[in-house]
Amino acid sequence: MKIISNITGSHHYELQKLLTKGGDRLLITSPFLASNITEFLASFNFKGIKCIELVTTFKANNPEQLTKPKQLLDFLEYFHVNLPTVKVKVHIDNSLHGKLYIVTNSQEHQAIITSANFTNNGLKHNHEWGLLSDHSEHLINLIDEIYEAIEYRELTLTQLRKAVIFAEHYQSSNVWETNQPQADIDILPRVYSSECEVDKEPLYFLKPIGTSEDPILVEDRHDFSDLHQNLHFSKKKPKGVTKGDIVITTGVGSGSLLSYFKVTGSLFEVTEEEIKQESWKERWPWYMEGQNRSCSFGSSWWEYDIKRNDVLEEFRQLYPDTPVTTSGNFSLGTLNFGNDKVQITKEFGEFLINKIETCIEQSS
Repeated sequence: MKIISNITGSHHYELQKLLTKGGDRLLITSPFLASNITEFLASFNFKGIKCIELVTTFKANNPEQLTKPKQLLDFLEYFHVNLPTVKVKVHIDNSLHGKLYIVTNSQEHQAIITSANFTNNGLKHNHEWGLLSDHSEHLINLIDEIYEAIEYRELTLTQLRKAVIFAEHYQSSNVWETNQPQADIDILPRVYSSECEVDKEPLYFLKPIGTSEDPILVEDRHDFSDLHQNLHFSKKKPKGVTKGDIVITTGVGSGSLLSYFKVTGSLFEVTEEEIKQESWKERWPWYMEGQNRSCSFGSSWWEYDIKRNDVLEEFRQLYPDTPVTTSGNFSLGTLNFGNDKVQITKEFGEFLINKIETCIEQSS
């Protein structure tokens, strides 16, 4: 163990030393964040870290309703632009007060447990003290507690962009006589919900993931467990898919079911900058955000390897008079011609989802 002091050293220096060693994950818990988060992040070298997770607050009816949206959006966009290969997640725990910086490498953990927030003053200038510990057994329990306390998991770029719009609209509609405005608003439930604003029955779609040049194969074990994922479509602007609909994904190459999602956002088009970073997006430029309803299945779909054609045949035998597509077809031949989705009947959609859910139940 080691004592860290901003008087005789700095938390920033000690944290950067941990980052330099590299790791599978950096977990940060900090209620307060640097006001200029982009400039602050640039003072670190994150290239050796595969995944960065931030747990912070976003308290209702609190002035941070007006500041946190932009801070968190800038946090995600910094990595999206500068380090696109690093997986980044933002979580909310509104009872958070502790400050932790934990680097995980394989099964070993090193943590700075401190009074210092993730700010320039907190890590460099304020009189703050912390403890550097590598007691992995205790840290495992601590990490479990952190995740169990999370109220909102994995805020996305889309959700935070909406939150910024809400905050800007609220701020422009209210004039305060003091420098400390009271924000009588709670933004997160509005942007985080997967429910549709209008009462509608969801439509069901089956969507291939991958291409013939870059297939999704069982042996490669691609992970589809993220809570929020962008569902990409081809240059032909997708029609018919709206918020609240269900999208079941299947792998090109393997033909296996991967996971299923509820569409939570509107239709967006990728930017030229995003295409420069990931060239495949030029072919699949339209996307909608989906909330994963089968994360545990998506993390190990290859173990179950549910082939869509096998499930189709089973459905046909059980319900020979029920079409599988809304156009009245009894096959999925349209997917063989490179279509980016096919609308399926509610009966077939629920049959596929039941197969996924049954696997989850049997493994738990």
